[in-house]
Amino acid sequence: MKLGTEFQSRSYDAMVSHTTIVFTRYILLEWIRRNQNDQKTYGELFFMFCDDIQDMDLTNALQGLMSLFTDIVSMVSADITEMLKSKVNNWIESQPLFIQALFGDLCWES
Repeated sequence: MKLGTEFQSRSYDAMVSHTTIVFTRYILLEWIRRNQNDQKTYGELFFMFCDDIQDMDLTNALQGLMSLFTDIVSMVSADITEMLKSKVNNWIESQPLFIQALFGDLCWES
């Protein structure tokens, strides 16, 4: 990488800066080589071991969150519970129809 021949200076700061630039080149070249040739990069490891895990679709995620929310709401005081139920019902009504359909059978009782 021409560390000794590319740059001539007597300033210590300039030599440190040039050495940093050369090392940065080495790091970038190794990163490019690793991404092109090495199957053991972090991204590849993640995808190799997570092929059997399916992504959670939006329907299941929203229903799971709402179920958790209703469980937590049942633990707070009655006056706050009524206010939260009202706000959530207003929010559901403001959503598109496919999201409203997900919460059609929303059960507030535990």
